[in-house]
Parts: sequence; structure tokens; C-alpha cells
Amino acid sequence: MYMIYIALAIGAGLILAAQNAVNAQLSFLLKSPLVACFMAYIVGSFLLLILTVILGDFSKIELIFSAPIWMTTGGLFGLVFITSCIILFPKIGSVETVMFPTLGQILSGMFFETFGWFNTTVVMVSVTRIIGIIILLAGTYIAVVLSARHSTIELASSEHSKSQMLNRLWAFGAGILCTVQSTFNGQLGHYIQSPTVSALWAFIIGLIVLAFLKNSNWRYLRIGIRLSQSWFAGLAGAAFVTLMSLLILPLGPGLTVSISTLGVMIGAMLIQQFGLFQSKQQSISIYQIIGVIGMLIGILIIKIY
Repeated sequence: MYMIYIALAIGAGLILAAQNAVNAQLSFLLKSPLVACFMAYIVGSFLLLILTVILGDFSKIELIFSAPIWMTTGGLFGLVFITSCIILFPKIGSVETVMFPTLGQILSGMFFETFGWFNTTVVMVSVTRIIGIIILLAGTYIAVVLSARHSTIELASSEHSKSQMLNRLWAFGAGILCTVQSTFNGQLGHYIQSPTVSALWAFIIGLIVLAFLKNSNWRYLRIGIRLSQSWFAGLAGAAFVTLMSLLILPLGPGLTVSISTLGVMIGAMLIQQFGLFQSKQQSISIYQIIGVIGMLIGILIIKIY
């Protein structure tokens, strides 16, 4: 059963990589990243609602209102994470928009486990575990940064270093919020015994906030709802949030985030290699392969710790 959870975590990462690529298309077609995000939330909420009804879990929605308030706020943190990445992308570049949130996710996940925050199972720190984390982070750096430096991908300019440092800290903090979202959603899903309803609630919260933010772009909704990219992005987002809600408790936030990050890297490499989802085709570099292998070794060491 444990291997199934690991496979699902990798699958969640692959789904997120595909969603990111499709969101880029959708953002271009709708002339606004936030409108694209809004469309994904509309479709995701609709699909999760249907799934909830099919599974017979719709009545569990009322249990949300008896849950601790902090468990119900995961959708807000997820929306802040997504919005932050959209805003930061043109400011610090594609590479650092991946790198710093990833660091925030991995380190915060391990931190939550170490101190047992938010009802997570405590995992004691050991020398082997620390070594695994270092190898995992090194693999991430090689796969993202070194790979970019030896390709046509440009890193962010060093100009305005103070402003860039603040943006990087923002990106790192956004990664932490992503882990908080998954942890809160996982705890809510456990409380109401339905990860699907937990994911639906997160989408509804995000949708409500986006509705207020994007009140001047309603004309794009009629266009977006007819686009296949909207439906794919919504389906992928719903699947990712549901899987993360399901996996947080059995795997722990640290391992769940780490394994899903590995899936994201593998998915991004496949999309890049084959030019999937109309993305620019580019051969996988040796740095990406070495980095992913390093990440895998780090995860295995953390698991053995």
C-alpha cells in the first residue's frame, strides 16, 4: 500500500507539471493569468462537485462547518501560492519561480514533521535524514538552476539586487504556503473522511476570492468555458489537490511534497523533451538527469532514515 501512495505522489507531480504547461496556454489565450486561473477554478469546482455527488459524499460538506477553522483555510493559502507564482514569473524568471517555491515546500514539509505542527506525525531528526535532505536539495538545484545555466533558459537579472532578494523571499514563502495548503486540506479530509470534499472546499474558497478579484474580465468567461485547455487545467488542478489531501497523512507533508516535486521535475522534462501541450521542444540536459537521480537518492535516504 505504501508503494501505491508513493506512485500517487509522483503522479500528482506529473499532473501538476502538465497543468502548469496548459495554464501557460490558457493564460495566453485569455490575455490574463488570473482569468486563466479563474477558469481552472470554475471547472475544477464543477468536476469535484460531480465527483462528490457520485461518491455519495455530498452530505459530508456540512461537517466542514464543525471542523476547526484552521483546517478550512487551505484554499486561501493555495490561491496565494498560485497567484504569487503568476506575479513572480516575469520578475524573477521561470527558473527561480520553480526553484525558490520548491525549496520552501520541501523545507517546510520537513519542518512540520520535525515539530509535529498541525497534527502531523512527529518524525525525529537524524544524521541520515539530514544527509538525505541535503542531497534532495542539491539534486533540485542541479535539475533547475545548473540545467538552466547551460541551456537557452535565462536566469533573472542581477540588477536591482535588493528588490530581487525580496521577490525570492516571497517565492520561498509562497512555497511554504503551498505546503500549508496541502497539510490543512489533508487534515480536513481526514476530519470529514473525504479528501474529495476537502479539495472541493479549497476550490470553492479560491473561486470566491477570484470572483471578487476579476470582476472586470467576465467577458472572457464565455470564451474560456469553450476552451479545452480550461477543462484540462481544471481537471488537473482538482486531481492534484485531491491527491495531495489524500497523501499528506499516510506519507507525511515532508515526503509527500518531496516525492511530488520529483514528479513535477520528471513531468517538466518529458514536456520539454517532446514539446507536449504545444510547448517549446528542447532536449533534456545531462544536468536535469543527474539532478532527478540526486532527488531520487535523497528521497530514498529520507525514507530509510
